[in-house]
Amino acid sequence: MDPAQRQQRMAEHHAKRQAELKAQLKLTPAQEGAWNAYTAAMQPPANAQRRGPRMDRAEFDKLTTPQRIDRMQQRSAERQAQMKQRGDAVKAFYAQLTPEQQKLYDDRAMRGGKGKRGGPGHHGMGWR
Repeated sequence: MDPAQRQQRMAEHHAKRQAELKAQLKLTPAQEGAWNAYTAAMQPPANAQRRGPRMDRAEFDKLTTPQRIDRMQQRSAERQAQMKQRGDAVKAFYAQLTPEQQKLYDDRAMRGGKGKRGGPGHHGMGWR
C-alpha cells in the first residue's frame, strides 16, 4: 500500500472513530461548538506536517554529533508541543461534558474504545 493510500485509510478510520464517539456521547446542540473545536484539534496531522521536513540518512550522517543532538531535541520539542495541543483540546472538550458523558469518555479513553487498556501510544485519551 502506498503512503497516500495508507494516509487515506487512516483518515477514514479516524473519522469513523470520531463519529462513533459523538454518537455514544449523545451531545446536546449546546455542546456542538466544543465538539467541532475538539475534532479539529484531534485531526491527525498530514504526513509532512507530522514529521516535519524529512532529512535523509546521508544528510543526517553529515551532521556532527552536537548537530544531531540538536536535531533530535528539536523533533522532541515539536512532538511535545503537538501532545500539549491535543491534551489542551481534550481538557477543554471534557469540561463541556456532563458527568455521565465524562464517565463514558473516561471509559472509552482508558480502554482505547475496544475493551482493552490503552494509553497515548495505544490510542488512549480518545486520540483516534
